[in-house]
Amino acid sequence: MVAKPKDLLRELREGNALKALKTIKNQVIGSKSKKSAFISAGAVEEVLGVLRSCLASAATTTASAATALHPQEHDLQQDQQLLLQQQAAVVLGSLAYGHPAGLRQLISHGGLPQLVAMLGAADQAVVQAGLRALKLATEQQEALLQLQGGPAAVAGEQQREQVQLRLDEPAMAAVVRCLDAATAPAAQGQGVAGAGPNAAAAASGSGSCGSGDSVRGSVAALAAAVVAAACRRPEELMLAVKAGAPAGLIKLLLEGERPDAQAAALEGLALLLPHDPAACGLALSRPAVYGRLTALLRDTEPGVRLLAAGCIATLSRDPACEQPEAMQRAALPVLLRLLANPSTRPHVPAVLARLIEGSEPLQKAAADADTVRLLAGLLAADAAPPPASAAAAAASPATKAGAGAPAAAAEAGSSAAAAAGLASTSAVAALREGCLRALGSLCLNRDDSRKQLLEAKVLRHIVRSLEDPCDGVRAAAALCVRALSRCVRTLRSSLLDGGGELAPVLVALLDDANVDVRSSAAAAMCNLVLDFSAAKSAVLAAGGLRRLVALTGAEQPPALRHHAAWALGNMLYRADAAVRTQLVQALPWSRLVGLLSDPEPGVVEQALVILRNLCMGDRQHIAAAMEWAAASPAAAEAAADAAGADAGKGTEDAGASAAGSGSGGGGERSGAQQGLLAVLQDRIEAAAAAVKTGLPDAAGDDQAAEPMDISGAGEPPASRAATPGAAAASPLPASSSSPGSSTNFAASSSPQQPAAIAQGTHALYAVANLLTGGAALKDAVMSRRQLLAALVAHLKPAAGDLALPAVWCVINLTWAAAAAAPPAAVGGGAGDREARTEQEALGARCRALQELGALEALEALSHSHSSRDVQERARTALEQLRRGLGQGSADADAEGAAVL
Repeated sequence: MVAKPKDLLRELREGNALKALKTIKNQVIGSKSKKSAFISAGAVEEVLGVLRSCLASAATTTASAATALHPQEHDLQQDQQLLLQQQAAVVLGSLAYGHPAGLRQLISHGGLPQLVAMLGAADQAVVQAGLRALKLATEQQEALLQLQGGPAAVAGEQQREQVQLRLDEPAMAAVVRCLDAATAPAAQGQGVAGAGPNAAAAASGSGSCGSGDSVRGSVAALAAAVVAAACRRPEELMLAVKAGAPAGLIKLLLEGERPDAQAAALEGLALLLPHDPAACGLALSRPAVYGRLTALLRDTEPGVRLLAAGCIATLSRDPACEQPEAMQRAALPVLLRLLANPSTRPHVPAVLARLIEGSEPLQKAAADADTVRLLAGLLAADAAPPPASAAAAAASPATKAGAGAPAAAAEAGSSAAAAAGLASTSAVAALREGCLRALGSLCLNRDDSRKQLLEAKVLRHIVRSLEDPCDGVRAAAALCVRALSRCVRTLRSSLLDGGGELAPVLVALLDDANVDVRSSAAAAMCNLVLDFSAAKSAVLAAGGLRRLVALTGAEQPPALRHHAAWALGNMLYRADAAVRTQLVQALPWSRLVGLLSDPEPGVVEQALVILRNLCMGDRQHIAAAMEWAAASPAAAEAAADAAGADAGKGTEDAGASAAGSGSGGGGERSGAQQGLLAVLQDRIEAAAAAVKTGLPDAAGDDQAAEPMDISGAGEPPASRAATPGAAAASPLPASSSSPGSSTNFAASSSPQQPAAIAQGTHALYAVANLLTGGAALKDAVMSRRQLLAALVAHLKPAAGDLALPAVWCVINLTWAAAAAAPPAAVGGGAGDREARTEQEALGARCRALQELGALEALEALSHSHSSRDVQERARTALEQLRRGLGQGSADADAEGAAVL
C-alpha cells in the first residue's frame, strides 16, 4: 500500500526522517500528480525544515560533539546528517522541477539559501546534491518568468509574496568556487558521503558515481550548468562575471575531462563572452582555447557544435583575436549545416547573424549557400498561425487537471500551461529576431541577397515585425528594412508600395523605449527619406521631423544622434521649400551649433551635411538659410567662438573679419555669415592639417560609408558631384548617403585624420554652395584670409577627395555673373556700372587667389590628380582665374563661356 503524503510528512517530523525522505523521493520523481499532492500537503516547507536542522546541527557538532560523544558514535551521527542533507536536496529539487508551484514555494520559503549553504560542506557528495537541486531550480527560466506575473500557483493563497528569483552575490560566488572541483586535488580524508557504514546508501541516494574523482567531476559539471542557467538572466550574468566565472569556465573547458562538464562550461562561455570583453581577452590569451573550440566544432552533439560556433562568433570579433578569419571560416560551414538540423535550427540564426556581421566575404559565402531562402522560409513558417491541434494540446493540461483533480493540481496544470506558453513565446521571439538580424546582415551590402529576400515574399512579415512586442524583434526588423532600403530599386518597387504604411511605423519606433529599436529605426529612416518625395511627405505627416530632431539631443546615445542627424541631412537632399521650411522651424540654429561641437566625429560630419544641403539651391534657398542662422545671433557668435576654440588658432582673425565686414550683408545676416563661415573654416583647416601630416591618400574609398546601391535609379551616385549647368556657376549637388557598415579607415594611423577629412569635404561643399548666393557671401569669404588660404591648400593631388570641392569654390569665386548675361541686358547706364563693379570685384578675388598660389596649384592639379573629373574642373577653374586676371585670350573666353 502506497503511503499518503500526510502520513509520510508525519513520519518525517516524528519518526525515521531518512526513510521518509527516501520514500517521498521515490514517489515524486517523474510524477506530476504526486508532486502536486505533496506540495499541497506542505512538503516543501517540511523538507526545508529538515535541511535547516541538519545544517544547524552540522555547525554545532563540529565545535562540541567531538568532545561529548564517542568517536564512533560521532561518525555515525555525522554520516546520518550528511545523508539527510543529500536526500532532502534530492526531494526539494524534484518538487521544484517542472512544477511552478513547487518552485515558488522553494523560493518563497528561503530554500535557495539553504541549498547554497550545502556548497560549503567538506563532503563533495553533499555539495553535489545541493548543486543538483540548484540546477533543477535555476534552469527553469520560463517558470521563473511565469512566477513574476502569473496567478497564484498554490491553493488557498490570496496574495502573492515577493519571491527572490535569482542567486545573490554570495550564492554566485559559492557556485563559482565549485568550478575548480574537477581540477583541484582531493582533500585529505575526503570521501563520497562520509566514512561510515552508510556510504553506499549515500552514493545511491545522491546519484554519485561512487569514486571521489567522479564526484568532483560531477560537482564541476553541475556548477557550470548552474552558472550557465543563471547567465540567461542579465542580473545574474553580471554577478557571475564579478565572481570570476569566466576564468573558472575557461579552465574547466580546457582541463575538464567529463564531456558534460565541457558542454556546460561551453554554454556558460557562450552566454558570458558577448557581455564581457575582459572574458574575451582572457580566453584569447590562452592559445589552447582556439584549438579546443575548433575541435568541439566537430563534436557529435549538434548542440555542442552550435555553442562552439557561438563562442567563435564572439571571440573572432574581438580586436585582440589574432586569427579571426580562420576562426570564422571554420564556424560558418558548421552553422550552415546546423541550419538544416531541426533540433538546432531555431537557435542558429542569431549566432549566424553575429558571425557574418560586417564581413562581406562571409556574407557572400553564406548567401551562396542559399541561406537567404532558408532564413526567409523560417521567418514565414514562424509567422504562420499554429495548427488547431497544437492549440488544443496546449490547452489540455488545464482542462484535464480541472476534472476532479485537487486544487493544487488544477492550478499546477494552469501554471504549467502558462509557463509552456511563455516558453513558446520566448522561443518564437528569439527565432524571429535571429532570422531578421541574419537577413539584415546578408542584405546590407548585397543586392543579390535583397532580390532573393523580396522573391521569398516575406516583406509583409518584416514590416509586421516592426510592431512586435519584443524589443529585439523590432530592432532586428528595423535593421532588415534598413538593409533593404539601401537599394533604390527596392525602395521604389517594394518598400514604398502600399502608400505610407512603412513611414508611420518607422516614425513611431523613433519614440520606442528601447534604444536599439530607436537607433535601427533612425538608420532605416536615413534611406527612406532620400530623394523620395512621397516618403518625405509621409514622414513629415507622421511627425518624423520633430522626433528626429529630438533624437539629436546630447542626452541620446552617440549612435542614435548620428543616425538622427544623418536622416535630417538626407531629408534635405533635393528638398523643396516646404521641407526646408519645416526643418529650420524644427531644428533651431542653436541645436545645430551643439551638433557641430559634438564629441562624436560622425555626428559632426552629419551636422555639416545638414548645412551643406541646406545651403544648396537657388539664392532664395541660401537666403532662407542665412535668415535661419541670423535668427539667433548669440548662437552664431557661440559657433564662431566654438570654432576658434576647437581649432586653437585663427580666432582673432575671424573676429576681426566679422567686425570689418558689415557692408557685406549688414546686421544679423553678417553675423550669421561669419558664424557659419567660422565653423566651416575650422573644419577646412583641420582637414588641411590632416593631409599635411602625411596621410597616405586622402582620397581613399575607405573614407566614406558605402553609398546606397543606386542600380535602377538612372542617375549618378548621390555622393558624387554632378557637373554644373552650362548657363551659370551652379550650386553643387547636396550630399546624400545611406548608413551601412561601420567606416573602415585602414589607411590611417590615426582615426582623427579620416574624420577631419570627411568633415572638411562637407565643409568645402557647403562653402561652394554659399558662394552661389551672391556678391555679399563672396565678399564674406574673401574677407577671411585664412579660410581662403585653406581653400588653396587643398588644390593639390595629395588632398584627394578634398580637391574637388576646393576647385568648385574657386570656380564659384571666379565666375563673372555678367559673362552669363545676354549682351542687351548688360549694356547701358546702370547695367554698365554693375558690370564694372562686378568685374572689379572679380579681379580683386582673382588677384587674392593668385597671391596665395592658386594659379600654380590649379595648373599642377589639372595634370596630376588621379581623378579625371578633378582634372577637368581644375582646367575650368584655371581658365576662369586667368580671365579674371586678364591673361585669357578671346578664344579662351569664348571656350570658357561655352563650358559654363
